[in-house]
Amino acid sequence: MLKKLTENIFYTEPDEATDRPAMGYIRGERFSLMAECGNSPKTVKAFLSGVSELGLKKPVMACATHCHWDHCFGMGELKRQGVLTVCSDKTNEILKDMSGWKWSAELLERYVEEDKIPLFCREHIINEYQNIGDIEVCPADIVYHGEMRVDLGGISCVLMAIPNPHTEDGTVIYVPEEGVVFFGDCVCEELVRDQWVDNPKKAAEMYAFLDGLDFSTAVEGHFPPRPKSELMKELKERMEK
Repeated sequence: MLKKLTENIFYTEPDEATDRPAMGYIRGERFSLMAECGNSPKTVKAFLSGVSELGLKKPVMACATHCHWDHCFGMGELKRQGVLTVCSDKTNEILKDMSGWKWSAELLERYVEEDKIPLFCREHIINEYQNIGDIEVCPADIVYHGEMRVDLGGISCVLMAIPNPHTEDGTVIYVPEEGVVFFGDCVCEELVRDQWVDNPKKAAEMYAFLDGLDFSTAVEGHFPPRPKSELMKELKERMEK
């Protein structure tokens, strides 16, 4: 399940059927961090099984890049597995609100009608959860404001909010020693029901931010890893529209 990206970074490929995003494993000398918190208990269990199969240690913590279901609905299972969950304060405020929601097939339809859940997500959620009532949303164990650096031992992860076209709470996981950034969905357009709406101004702000960030490889939520040069070219084309 996990593929090797660098000597200390592994990742999973996204799954279009359930909109399961790419997730990462960053290995340090003392402990390791999981990039993204998964979209369900099933996803979390499969990821941790893949980690074990490679002879790697269970991650000590997992960080969600933003509040959308496919990046954080696995938090409850991670807590049961003894993995600390982490997200930004903006993301956590949304998760705290959602933790009070009830879930059923009927309520999912209502949430979609009320635009609480994007129409695009409906089919993917149904594909991931045989029983919608099994959905569990909870806030994170550790919350940070703006930026937090985690020293894994020889490898560090910088969790930071960045300007982006996708969501107001979008964050990335930057691994400077490896030249890798896990973007979640920050590069994507904003999802409005089942339509993707771009914001050239925010794309420009993101371009300016990333232009000064030293990295070589971008791992995005729903696409294969690609060089920084390709990502920057795309953003430049979008900001000039």
